[in-house]
Amino acid sequence: MTARSLAIAAVILLATPCFAALGDDAGEFTFTVLRDGEPVGRHRFVFEREGDRIEIREATEIEVSFAAIPFYTFEHQAHQLWQNGRAVSIDATTDDNGEEFDIKVRDTGAGYVRTVNGRIDRFGDSRVVLAFWNRDTLKHEAFFSVIEDKTLDVSFHHVGAETLTLAGQKLEAQHYRMVGDEERDLWFDPAGRLAKVAFQRYGAAIEYVRDQVNPGEPGAGCTAVC
Repeated sequence: MTARSLAIAAVILLATPCFAALGDDAGEFTFTVLRDGEPVGRHRFVFEREGDRIEIREATEIEVSFAAIPFYTFEHQAHQLWQNGRAVSIDATTDDNGEEFDIKVRDTGAGYVRTVNGRIDRFGDSRVVLAFWNRDTLKHEAFFSVIEDKTLDVSFHHVGAETLTLAGQKLEAQHYRMVGDEERDLWFDPAGRLAKVAFQRYGAAIEYVRDQVNPGEPGAGCTAVC
């Protein structure tokens, strides 16, 4: 698997349900990252809500090894502020196997300014943050990444209802498929929260699978993937 393919894999979690489904107070989800069914990393997603304002902190760590020797690593951390279903500010850093990205996003009221390693991009209101955790993302078609230096044009289609197993429990989920510049399969639980993402890359099956049915208490003092 290439560095590019794993970087794209991480996008999906910044991508992590409609705002009402995140809860009234605070919580934490973790996802296990699988490559051909084998764990290769984790993503941690902590949120706190106050009225129509949500603060999110997240971290991803991925390591792919061969014969116990790491040949690919990926680390990402981000702090996001959203209000009324719209990103207000995002500060993110990514180390994609040695390729580093320092990305900042600010809402201008008529679109966004994204800074990538000091270079400034300006987007109109039609292009939004790729954020799969926000189910309203499915209503849009033009996106920009806060993990890598990339924009995407895609569409989403409802596949149907399916049963997933999370933390040993059966869960009814709605399956959607993203097609276009990138392809993904997404599953949302009955509360509208992202439960699973799956896709193929270079012959490998990549999955992000949520570890909990309901959000847990945020890990005290934990600043990375715990």
